[in-house]
Amino acid sequence: MLRLLIISGLGLLILGPSLDVRAEVSVRTDRAGKYVSTQLSTTGSRGEPVVWGLRGRASRRLHVLNPMGDLNGDLWPTITEPNRAPHHPWVVWSRFNGTDFDLAWSRWMAGSWRPIHWLEAGPADGNDLDPDVSFDAEGRPYLVWTREVDGSRRVYFSVFLVRRWMTGISISDPTIDSSFPVIVGHSGDVVEVEFTTAAGTARQAVLFSRPVTITDDINPLTHVELKGTPTFVRE
Repeated sequence: MLRLLIISGLGLLILGPSLDVRAEVSVRTDRAGKYVSTQLSTTGSRGEPVVWGLRGRASRRLHVLNPMGDLNGDLWPTITEPNRAPHHPWVVWSRFNGTDFDLAWSRWMAGSWRPIHWLEAGPADGNDLDPDVSFDAEGRPYLVWTREVDGSRRVYFSVFLVRRWMTGISISDPTIDSSFPVIVGHSGDVVEVEFTTAAGTARQAVLFSRPVTITDDINPLTHVELKGTPTFVRE
C-alpha cells in the first residue's frame, strides 16, 4: 500500500509559489504532525526527470528527504510503504560516494525522516543500482539490486534485520550478466525475484531461513539459500 503523490512539470504549481519547490521526495503531515502521504515531485524534461532537488522556504507539513541529492548526483529513488500499519515510507536509492554509487536508505519513523545511512558499512566495489523493495506478510522489508563491476552485472539480495540491512548476497549466476531485479512475490520465507538477462527474464526463488530471534549480526551465508536454479519466464 503506497500512498504516493507524483507531481511533475506544471503540476508543481499546485503546491503554491511560496514553497519554491524544484523537485523533492517529501512526507506531508497534518496539523498535529501525523503522517498523511509521501510525495514525489519532479522537474526537468520528460526523458530526464529530476528529483532530489533543492527547495526554498521550509514547510511545517512538508518534510523533505535528501534535499542536496541532485547536487551530489544521486539517482532516482525507490519508495515503498509496508502492507501493515503504520504505512510509513522506506526509501532506497543509489547515492554517489565520490567515486561510484552505493545504496543509501532512510525511512519515516516517529515523526521524521531517519538519518540517511549507507546500506553497507564500507564502500562496495562498482556501482549498486536499480534497487527494489518489497514487504512480506509480517511487514519485514526485502531488497534486491544490481551490482555492476567492470561491466559485469549481478543481482544481490538483502533483508532488513533490527536496525540495519543484512550484508548483501549474490543470487544470480556469476557467469550470466543479470540486472534490473524485481521482487514479484512472497510465499512464507521464500521470495520470488525476477531479473533481466540476455536470454530473457529469469525468476529465482530465494529462501530466507529466519532464526528464532532476528539480530543485526545474522550471517547471510547461513540464512539465505537459493531454491533451485533460475527459470526463464519470458524470452
